[in-house]
This record gives sequence, C-alpha cells and structure tokens, in this order.
Amino acid sequence: MAIGKMEKALRKFRIEGVLTTISFHLKVLSNPFYLRGEVSTDYIERCILN
Repeated sequence: MAIGKMEKALRKFRIEGVLTTISFHLKVLSNPFYLRGEVSTDYIERCILN
C-alpha cells in the first residue's frame, strides 16, 4: 500500500528545468528484490545498477 502511494506520488510529481532522481526511485520501487524486502548495503549495486 505505501509503495503504491509513493509510486503514484512520484508519477504525478513534475519539476522543470533541473534533473531529478524520480526515475531512479521508480525503478527501485518496482524492483522485485525491493518488493520482497531483500535489501542490504549492496542492494543498489547488485540489483539496480546491473
């Protein structure tokens, strides 16, 4: 429920003129490892950047 609310908020958010990390956060929120709670200190490198 919280993840869905966060995704909805991020998709609705609009900022013009500067780069944001919204697409990165959406990628994290939809990652199967994240959704299963399988995160650790190397999560970003292991699951997102690969």
